[in-house]
Amino acid sequence: MTALRASSLPGAIRNEVARLKGAGHTLLPLGGGEDGKGPIVRAWAGPGLTLAQILAPMHRTGSQAYGVRLDKLAVVDCDSDDAELVARLEARFGASPVHVKTPRGRHLYYRANGTAPNLRAEGLPVDIKTGARSYVMGPLSLRPDGGFYAPAKGVLGVDALPILRRVTATKPAPIQTGQRHDNLMKEAIAMVEYVESAEELTANLASIRDDRCDDPATIPDAELRSIAGWAWARRLENQIYQGRNSAFRVDRLALDALRGCANDADAIALLVLLVDRHGHTPGKRFPLDFKAMRAAGLLNLSVPRLRGARRTLEGAGLLRLAGRHRAGSRPQTYILNRLNPGVYSAGNVEPMPKAQHGSVQRETGGRV
Repeated sequence: MTALRASSLPGAIRNEVARLKGAGHTLLPLGGGEDGKGPIVRAWAGPGLTLAQILAPMHRTGSQAYGVRLDKLAVVDCDSDDAELVARLEARFGASPVHVKTPRGRHLYYRANGTAPNLRAEGLPVDIKTGARSYVMGPLSLRPDGGFYAPAKGVLGVDALPILRRVTATKPAPIQTGQRHDNLMKEAIAMVEYVESAEELTANLASIRDDRCDDPATIPDAELRSIAGWAWARRLENQIYQGRNSAFRVDRLALDALRGCANDADAIALLVLLVDRHGHTPGKRFPLDFKAMRAAGLLNLSVPRLRGARRTLEGAGLLRLAGRHRAGSRPQTYILNRLNPGVYSAGNVEPMPKAQHGSVQRETGGRV
């Protein structure tokens, strides 16, 4: 007698798939790809699969994820679960009775109403997915990385869905030839923290290219992939600068160089402030007006202590004079430096002599 194999699918998933299938929704088994969001059957875009054709591949692969195909549905897919963004979308498209919280955002369910607008082209971190070749992760799905799709409002298949309102927003001005590459780079930086891969970012850039760029046929996909790869690398290296809601790096070598100085705490405080204000632009020149810094509440150290901290940073090689003061026309300016460990102790490097002004001409008879 052959023993029956116990199913690894949780009862909640099996019951939810069976309930939605009975309510008339077209479903498909998921679990493919690195993120577990890809279909694990080939003919998922054809006629609807039976319940057995959905559950059997999930059982066989150990998947706990399924997709809701959007034949007659539209889902507003928000990259962020920001209450203000969700309210703005519902004010535009109508209130949705069914919300599902995704690992990074929210799904709002509607009945389809023809072609959906491209919200990415409007600068919103939102996609509207619809059509028989589109799907979203279904409620209660669990991805291999632990991402869970939690019902947050209403019940899909029970609550009647309204039709997605057709509201035409003011279309942004077209991106003209000569400005397209720079604008696409800015769009990539704005979106990169809301996508899950460089490939998804490339697809978003393609939408902007097709909808907003002049002569989009002259912008190859390879250029979009290059921009997306550049932005994705900056995200991985924590080099995305987006105002105050961001991080910046202070090199440990810099802290090592300052520790032990008589005024190390003052120097470190000044260094952190300068890196915060100016470090995201390499080679940036800036003045140091200590009275203005104190008045703005940036640091509460006395002016003599700030001057001492500046001298310590200069002595450690972390700050250097870039432009001297010119009365009535420009202030004295500085540049932040990064330390190069070991350069002065390398066997093939000699320190450059500190020649006085005009000494080279004197030693060479005026020949330079």
